[in-house]
Amino acid sequence: MNFFLKLPLALLVIFTCFISCGSDDSAGTSNESASKSVTISSDASSVVLGDTVTFTATSNLGEDITAQATFSVNSNSISGNTYTFQELGSFVVRAVYDNTTSNSITIIVNEPLTAITLSSNSESYFLGQNVVFNVTGNNGVNLTNQATISMVGGDNLASNVYTTTYEGAIEFTATFEGFTSPVHEITVLPAPTKFEQNVLIEDYTGTWCGWCPRISHAIELVEEQTTDAYVVAIHRGSTDPGNGYYDPFNFSAGALEDIIGLQGYPTGMLNRTTEWNYPEPNNISQVVNSTSGQSDVGLALNPSLNGNSMNIDVRVKFGGGFSAFSAKLVVYVLEDNLYFNQTNYTSYFGGSSVLTNFEHNHVLRASLTNLLGNQIPSSEFTADNVYTVNFDMAVPSNVTNTEKMSVVAVVINGSNNSAINVRGADFGDTQTFEEL
Repeated sequence: MNFFLKLPLALLVIFTCFISCGSDDSAGTSNESASKSVTISSDASSVVLGDTVTFTATSNLGEDITAQATFSVNSNSISGNTYTFQELGSFVVRAVYDNTTSNSITIIVNEPLTAITLSSNSESYFLGQNVVFNVTGNNGVNLTNQATISMVGGDNLASNVYTTTYEGAIEFTATFEGFTSPVHEITVLPAPTKFEQNVLIEDYTGTWCGWCPRISHAIELVEEQTTDAYVVAIHRGSTDPGNGYYDPFNFSAGALEDIIGLQGYPTGMLNRTTEWNYPEPNNISQVVNSTSGQSDVGLALNPSLNGNSMNIDVRVKFGGGFSAFSAKLVVYVLEDNLYFNQTNYTSYFGGSSVLTNFEHNHVLRASLTNLLGNQIPSSEFTADNVYTVNFDMAVPSNVTNTEKMSVVAVVINGSNNSAINVRGADFGDTQTFEEL
């Protein structure tokens, strides 16, 4: 017989309630526990001495439990949910509800505001540059977004950024809640001098190198499109005529090869640190595009010959926008129209395996400075200053024809070895700066 059929009806109800009520009570306990996390907020996070802040406590279910919570400031319980701060400093506030402690918030209490100051991110600017203003209270509070900034005798600014439109001294003031800052003056200078951007091509090559005519051909294509590229052919190889790697124009340039991590020949480097993409004759635009910008450094050369003596004036002018941490100067002496057989694995220049009496141009004969550059004093970097170096010395002994000599000068960024700008000149030239 079924056990439940033998129980009286009252006991059966009680037994059934015992089972079902136990299950409901467990679910209710879980919901109550889930509603006990507390979040505290305030109507201000930065106030001045004497200000009152109101706090609110909310459960994770979104219920406002402010009236039932207890609040504390720096662990000291307070009455109600408001507190008037009578001391300067930083204060940590929490709430406790039903033995559950909330997150903490920090209230910063500053001195009362008695004055404001207007400042800018610099005292002088070039024409067209942006001035960024800041407004600060005597208590250190940044009021920039709430203050009104205006030009003395002029209109209010729409924001805290002003674009300079004319030269000279300009005065500004700021106002905030009845306070007016002292006059703040900036100086606007003429737009900084800019110079034509040239590109340096350093061609690591050799007369023994069968693939090197590829870059020689690419250089000719560059010279058909621009006069703003200056080439230095750095020949490498043996100085022993009996050696298969013999090159009569060999120049010891290991220091340069080290900084670029030279992998083989030919290698074309643009502005010292950018490799000319292979195949170079198909990437002429890479070179030409390197001349499309403006430079903050310009060069002007004046090389002259007197018999077997050469005198070379190199002038470097710094525009106001120059900001390199350091700058170095490199000065090369080159020679054109040097003839020697060139091994050839390419189809260029007629495709012969040996290019008999091939004309070698831009050949590096001497470096009048360290290959990595001589330091330019940082005191020379001021706007529109001209730094001048003179070289008065004998013609390099390896030069065969002084009429085919030329000079290339390069300003190097000392922090990354890249060329900032470059200029070349023939002996007898008198150059001016290529200002834009």
